Amino acid sequence: MSLSHVLLGLLGRGPASGWDLGMRLTEDPALGWSADVAQIYPALRRLLRGGFVALRRRRSPKGPPRREYRITASGRREFSEWLAEPLSVPKPHAAALARLAFLEKRPLETRLASLHLYRALLADELKRSASGTTAARRRRRLLLEAELAWADAEAAAVLAGRTLSTQRR
Repeated sequence: MSLSHVLLGLLGRGPASGWDLGMRLTEDPALGWSADVAQIYPALRRLLRGGFVALRRRRSPKGPPRREYRITASGRREFSEWLAEPLSVPKPHAAALARLAFLEKRPLETRLASLHLYRALLADELKRSASGTTAARRRRRLLLEAELAWADAEAAAVLAGRTLSTQRR
């Protein structure tokens, strides 16, 4: 997946500035992508050079003219072709997941405290997540619910003095 395709998908929902696109990415974690404006603007320039988006300058009530990007017919075709590619299992790359992978290396009390904190973060995120109006949002809610169930099961195992991995043996 590339940021360019995510931006094309967002622009398919309506015209936007680079700033707006950054806000949309931040506000909708179900998209599975994060980027800051320092990444967004170069991607938009590449899309513009490729003819996948068009740029329109609009007056702004405050500040300089606003640059508004719109997806072109060529951009819609590119996005459709990208969507048609076969799906694969996502490969996570997150420090938090790596720390969870080595949780058993920590003392039991610290492990339990970490699990409770992680569970609270998941519960807050689940409360904030939008309802299932899209497949991506429904997927995100189910993943959060599954993570909550894992955190509860792991905490119960820690309290019982064992880990889930030792239960299976």
